[in-house]
Amino acid sequence: MKLLRNLKNLIETNRLLSSFFDFVAKTKIYQNFIRTKINQSIIDLKKNKNYNIIIETTNYCNAKCIMCPHTSMKRSQKNMDDKTFNKIITRLVAEKINPQAFILNGFGEPLVDPKIIDRIKIIKNKFPSSKVKFYSNLNLASQKIIEGLIKSNLDEINISLNGYNRQNYQKVMKLDYLKTINNLKLLIKTKKENNSQLKIRLSMTLVKHNEKSATKFIKKWEKIVDSVSVNKVHNYNNSVKDSSNKFKINFQKTAFPCKYIWDTITFDVMGEIVLCCLDYESKYTFGQIETNPILKSFYSSKFETIRKKHLSSNLKDIEICRHCYTPYKNGVEWLVKKLY
Repeated sequence: MKLLRNLKNLIETNRLLSSFFDFVAKTKIYQNFIRTKINQSIIDLKKNKNYNIIIETTNYCNAKCIMCPHTSMKRSQKNMDDKTFNKIITRLVAEKINPQAFILNGFGEPLVDPKIIDRIKIIKNKFPSSKVKFYSNLNLASQKIIEGLIKSNLDEINISLNGYNRQNYQKVMKLDYLKTINNLKLLIKTKKENNSQLKIRLSMTLVKHNEKSATKFIKKWEKIVDSVSVNKVHNYNNSVKDSSNKFKINFQKTAFPCKYIWDTITFDVMGEIVLCCLDYESKYTFGQIETNPILKSFYSSKFETIRKKHLSSNLKDIEICRHCYTPYKNGVEWLVKKLY
């Protein structure tokens, strides 16, 4: 997995290597290989029910990242209530779904949720073989929160550190850089003191303010945390100002089907099953947890219509997908059987 992450970073930051991969992806041999992977994965998912489960326990966020539409989001902001959260867990058990992983994220900062540690414990109790992770900017952490996360047996935390130094971090995220770094150091220290198996990962989204330091960012942190990755920026169907520069997404390439609409079930803060984690306004809904079985919603005719369009590389009618980065990654996500 570490080798794959390193290769991904190279492709993201080296335009020559990226162009070569694009050339390979256009060949019939590669496309048929990916198609075989897709067909087998779809069969396995329905048989084993080992989906990834995203639960948006809050859609509040303390950051104001320049590449994120959260500041203009029209959806009501709240923390998920216990009734909705417990209903999700109850239905997952009743429908004998075997989650590979739980990702406690949506369009918010998980540490805003005052019950996030309790919810991790509930999931670990009900699904002991499933991984639990979330993405966080870590700015709201404290010693008490960090100790609670370690004791909760959280498996992975991916920290969005969108800057190599104080200057470009604060331009991108509008947060206190030193506070975040101190929290990160405390997290690393507490993990070591408790012999915790928690995976600490860092990621940086490449925008004009930080892209020149992408390689330095990787070298600075790769021996300190479990992994480091850099990523091209989404534009959320042009709903945010283009903050990319030289690392732009090439939307002229052939689109590959997005694996996440098959292997990931996403619940928004209201308990609606939505298309994916990038559907920040919950425009694409397929069923409410209070009234609908999970798999009935996930395999509804409405959802299957979208999947068929992905399989035929016809994304022009799916507003959220036609300008999303994932279908233009040459299908790499289908090459990895288990992400967690």
